[in-house]
Amino acid sequence: MIAALLVTALVPLVVAIVLANVAVRRVSDAAFQPAFRAQLERSLALYRDLAGSMRRAMESEATAIAASPELSRLAASDRKDDLQHVVERVREAHPSLVTLALLDANGAPLATSSRPAPVDERSELPFRAKRQLSAAAGAPSLELTFAADRRRFDDATAAREFAVAYEGLEHAYEDATRDRGFAVAFAALLGATLVLAVGVGARVVRPITRRIDALLAATRPVSDGDLSVRVAEDGDGELLELAQSFNRMLEQLEKSRARIEFLKRIGQWQTVARRLAHEIKNPLTPIQLAVEECCQRYKGDDEDYRSLLRTTRDIVVEEVASLRTLVSEFAAFARLPRAHLRPGDLGEMLREHWPRLERDELPDAVGRPVKLHLEVVSEPLLVAFDGTMMHRVLVNLMANATQATAEASPEGEGHVWVRAGRSGEFCEVVVEDDGPGIADVLKAAVFDPYVTTRKSGTGLGLSIVQKIVIDHGGTVELADRPSGGARFSLRLPLVGTDASDTAMSKSHSGAWGGTGSHPGVV
Repeated sequence: MIAALLVTALVPLVVAIVLANVAVRRVSDAAFQPAFRAQLERSLALYRDLAGSMRRAMESEATAIAASPELSRLAASDRKDDLQHVVERVREAHPSLVTLALLDANGAPLATSSRPAPVDERSELPFRAKRQLSAAAGAPSLELTFAADRRRFDDATAAREFAVAYEGLEHAYEDATRDRGFAVAFAALLGATLVLAVGVGARVVRPITRRIDALLAATRPVSDGDLSVRVAEDGDGELLELAQSFNRMLEQLEKSRARIEFLKRIGQWQTVARRLAHEIKNPLTPIQLAVEECCQRYKGDDEDYRSLLRTTRDIVVEEVASLRTLVSEFAAFARLPRAHLRPGDLGEMLREHWPRLERDELPDAVGRPVKLHLEVVSEPLLVAFDGTMMHRVLVNLMANATQATAEASPEGEGHVWVRAGRSGEFCEVVVEDDGPGIADVLKAAVFDPYVTTRKSGTGLGLSIVQKIVIDHGGTVELADRPSGGARFSLRLPLVGTDASDTAMSKSHSGAWGGTGSHPGVV
């Protein structure tokens, strides 16, 4: 990136310097040409010659007028009227002559003549001359004022000023080309650009490389199987999105691996449960029959022994019944059906099944009375689910909550709440109670098979719940209720989301785990 910034900064600067140098040279070559200067000098010389010729012509004209014999003769006589007439005639004979005055030796006017219009300073340039009529001492003299075309002299002045300015420009250009200050300034600008580009590049690149290094460091433990690594989601722009995507990917991978491991464990436990159910179920009936037969065949009179046989029979029958119940749960767990998902309104399903759950489908709980509460939003909760299996999930969760609440402090009345609503792209069903809650040491393993806190429990209910929820493409989580008790949160993807489409596709193709089949009822 630093190299890119350097190239981006330097290339336009260098190209601009080169182009400016070429442009200046072309302009100077076009402007400061020897032929142009020579032509300018010739034009200036022509203007000077023209002005000199006009001046010399007027001087010659003045000399010619002073050499007039008639003026000399009349000036020596006393005929002033004739002298005035001759002066006027001479003035009229020379169009460029504005005034003509004949003066005596003392400078007093003898005769004068002027044209009607005086000299116009805007268009005419006056030229004055004085001539003696003769070389004799005390001879009269002439004072003449001529009017020359001012444009000729103005053009000559302008040409002279242009030549001076041109010469100044030429000298300034020569001084500039010899001046090394511009080269030093350009070099300083180039150096400053380099330093600035490197500084800006380093400042821009450092946070980027630091976050990329953090991502790279996070990939090493991930490659070793540690999916708990997370990177800091700081900064902004694409790198922030990359960090967020990386963390989301790890979360999804961690959840996927947890699901896979859970399903693998469930499959192994199902195999164990199937074998246990088979091995335990077969000898139960012979054992019970053998004990009952022993009791029936004893014909003796020893009442103590007869009482012992009856007590033994009752214990065996009770324990065989418990084992039969356990075997039935093992068999049910081993034959978990595959979920057949169909779109439906989960809220409506909860409302329809609620009377049955309240009345007779929950097992009896020993202890204080428990009151059930249902809260479902009025809007449809469209979810792809298997009605029968989702009913089983609710029964298991509510049975756990009811029994835990009943076994709590016997004072007052216990409560179990079932709430359903939307949460982003998911439908969330929450089952919570005000019982004693679940100990922290059991929270990590509460969904594992055969983990239970009750003596009469098998520890399969929550495992079945999580298996069914996974088959629905959802999640189930355990948390503490803020005011005491436990809270189980089910999140099922709404119809139309990617997660829902994936779950339905796997359900129809049989990709989810589970044995047997059971048609869904929605």
